[in-house]
Amino acid sequence: MNKEFIPYEQALALKELGFDEPCVSSYSKQGQLSDLADCYTISNYKEQLFYLAPLYQQAFKWFREKYGLVIVIKPISDIKLELGYNLTKNGLIMKACTTYEEAELACLIKLIEIVKNK
Repeated sequence: MNKEFIPYEQALALKELGFDEPCVSSYSKQGQLSDLADCYTISNYKEQLFYLAPLYQQAFKWFREKYGLVIVIKPISDIKLELGYNLTKNGLIMKACTTYEEAELACLIKLIEIVKNK
């Protein structure tokens, strides 16, 4: 189940971009994923003792709703397993990846980069 959560570094980057949606888990300041016990948002707490740990689907939904950035992860080669992604608002952007999870992470990193550079 831990693979469903975005990595710690990207969770910090989303926080900087203003992500504050309910999440079922969080990261400690040391980067440890907490138990799945509660629904957290940063705005519920005065002192920030943790960072939100969104699921990939939550992060992608947030980028879609807040910035209109829609992604599609799909095969880009019939010969071997290569996945790429398409960001619809910014044209076709592809990156060769060997697993779906690698493509999700590459796409998330690109979305963060796009929004930071706006």
